[in-house]
Amino acid sequence: MEWTEDLSTGVKIIDDQHKELFSRINDLVAAIKRHTCKYKIGDVVTFLDEYIIFHFGEEEKFMQKHKYPHYPHHKAQHTKFIESFNELKKELHKLEGGRKPGSYDLSVETNQVVVDWILDHIVKVDKEFGAFLKTLRAIN
Repeated sequence: MEWTEDLSTGVKIIDDQHKELFSRINDLVAAIKRHTCKYKIGDVVTFLDEYIIFHFGEEEKFMQKHKYPHYPHHKAQHTKFIESFNELKKELHKLEGGRKPGSYDLSVETNQVVVDWILDHIVKVDKEFGAFLKTLRAIN
């Protein structure tokens, strides 16, 4: 997963957070390719668990501050992702509860869910919010 400027929302703080997210996901992808992901998945899931709450919170504060008209839809997408992500966490905890490291399959599934959602969300929803903010700057 590679960050390219066409993924930019035009909001530096949000773009910087997206870049960090890409970096962490790429760590998991590299571990999957090396077949060491069962040792990395727990760290990635822990990071994502904390990070998505922080990042979504930051985005939502920006939306509320600027009275973004599509805020309810955008927030609903965040909530839906968190629910899906929580299901992945449950799977990991089942493995860890049995004292087994994370599995290759769970690593691949986590990567797929996160990558697909992030790319789709950034390209469609976050960029739309960035465009909205640009119109405000043009007006003010």
